[in-house]
Amino acid sequence: MYTCLQRSPSHKYCCSKAMPSNTRTNFQRLAKQYLSPYRAVLIVGAVFVTLSNLCSAYYPRIIGQTVDLIAHRNATADAVLLHIGLILLLTVGSGLFMFATRKTIIVTSRKIEYELRRDFLAALERQSQRFYDRMPTGVLMAHATNDIAAVREFLGPAIMYSANTLTTFAFVLALMLSLDAATTGIALLPLPLIALATYGVGKRIYKASQRVQEEFSELTRHAQEAFSGIRIIRAFVREQYEENIFSQQSRRYVESNLRLARLQALFMPSMMLLVGSAQLLVLLFGGYRVMNGAMTIGMLTQFFLYIGQLIWPIAAIGWVTGIVQRSAASLDRIYAIMDEPPAITYPPITHGILRSYSIAARHVHFRYNHTTPTLVDLSFDIGEGLHVGIVGPIGSGKTTLLRLLARLYDPDHGTLSIGCIEISQFSAADLRAIIRVVPQEPFLFSMSIADNIRVGNPHATDDLIRSALEQAGIAHEVEQFPDGLATVIGERGILLSGGQRQRIAIARALIAQPRILLLDDALSAVDTATERHILSHLRQLACTTVIVSHRLSSIEHCDVIFVLEGGRIAAQGTHQHLLMHSSYYRVLFERQQLERRLNVQLLAV
Repeated sequence: MYTCLQRSPSHKYCCSKAMPSNTRTNFQRLAKQYLSPYRAVLIVGAVFVTLSNLCSAYYPRIIGQTVDLIAHRNATADAVLLHIGLILLLTVGSGLFMFATRKTIIVTSRKIEYELRRDFLAALERQSQRFYDRMPTGVLMAHATNDIAAVREFLGPAIMYSANTLTTFAFVLALMLSLDAATTGIALLPLPLIALATYGVGKRIYKASQRVQEEFSELTRHAQEAFSGIRIIRAFVREQYEENIFSQQSRRYVESNLRLARLQALFMPSMMLLVGSAQLLVLLFGGYRVMNGAMTIGMLTQFFLYIGQLIWPIAAIGWVTGIVQRSAASLDRIYAIMDEPPAITYPPITHGILRSYSIAARHVHFRYNHTTPTLVDLSFDIGEGLHVGIVGPIGSGKTTLLRLLARLYDPDHGTLSIGCIEISQFSAADLRAIIRVVPQEPFLFSMSIADNIRVGNPHATDDLIRSALEQAGIAHEVEQFPDGLATVIGERGILLSGGQRQRIAIARALIAQPRILLLDDALSAVDTATERHILSHLRQLACTTVIVSHRLSSIEHCDVIFVLEGGRIAAQGTHQHLLMHSSYYRVLFERQQLERRLNVQLLAV
């Protein structure tokens, strides 16, 4: 499990301990959870691969009989044609049954891949914000793509070729024994060496595969960060630096792949060498028996063909071993994420009857991981429908308080309540229906304006969307866009200005008609006229509103204002009350008034 994610000296996010060693248990879970529902289909696939290999196994037998007929010069044309017909029939049958095998087993592996990826995403959605604070996005992307693809290779090709290898060995060995037990024993002498090589190299392949997956995760993480921050990289002329870092990480990824490839390259020729030694032994021993009359030329031919049929299954042992080891490393990583218990859990239904939308905090303490306390013994009451402003210096806990109210985090001590019901007693659906949060840096999706707003209310009509845009003070600007509501705004809304993104996010929150609205400096990028427009609409809404702002013009008309300092409420009251009784608030107000006057004078010049 990921117990402590941290940066290593090479600036990688890594686990403090190696991946768990319960690989066998994870494979058992995979079989029970995902393979069991497809048991019947997999049995049918096993029957098909058995029939395919049965046809293939009898192919050398007919060839050998044909050789003996011709060698003894007593074969008739009809007999030879009959054998040729049988060879053709076995060849076609083997091909058709192998096609049916792939249609069953490989298609099933694709279905399981979908289910595993769906469940992995569901596990991520259950995690709290603390999980994402320490888990880089690129690492999660690698798990969701590369690791799950590696597991799919085990579920499809590895299972199919394992069944193919087992049935081929069984049929070929039985037919070889029926021909000549002594020659069969000589042919199988290298088998113990094959088993030892598979075990020894397989363990090293597992470790190398694990390293490859870790390096790929790191490479994906850095690529995701670089692409997301391309503007900053260019603004600070960091292209060469980022290119060097990416080159170093790419080199490490290539080196880890080369180590794995060397192991696999060592494994495959070793298997071929052992198979070749078996052929040499059969040639020597079988040739001797042919000269003594104990075997026919046709029987020796069959032995050579049977050993040839074993070449691919033996080679597949190495290939399948690599797949199994890679998928084992990937499966460990996937289950490490899926098994991590969420820091926040929700009851299936809300416990209690909600009678109002007031907010109360009682002795709330909170800190991020092992940092200094962010909120200390915080207590307050906010009546239903009130507009509350929160102001304070950077790091005073303003944003943290909103995150706790939205239950992105749980307090370390103390309680937060809505209408006398603790927030922890709300179901996820009920809490999200009540509360909407607008962060300072809103996240917008790469789709149309209308679809972005419908995230707040999937059933909203265009008229409702326009009404929400009007309340957010951006309706006129959207109308001026060539495609209006259908305008696609790019990844994270990159085609919009900062103020436009904030107002789109406000409209998205308002269209949900929340009973509690939390604005985290959500008006910082809009001008004062637009700010007044938005605030006037917010005051008409029948919802409890909490506004965090560094700009006092956003909160001066609130019913009550909290001044946070050091995670505590240093002062509270109306705007006029705080001007008289809070030195921090008064100095901040005077500074902003001076800045406003200076801006007016500059515009007048």
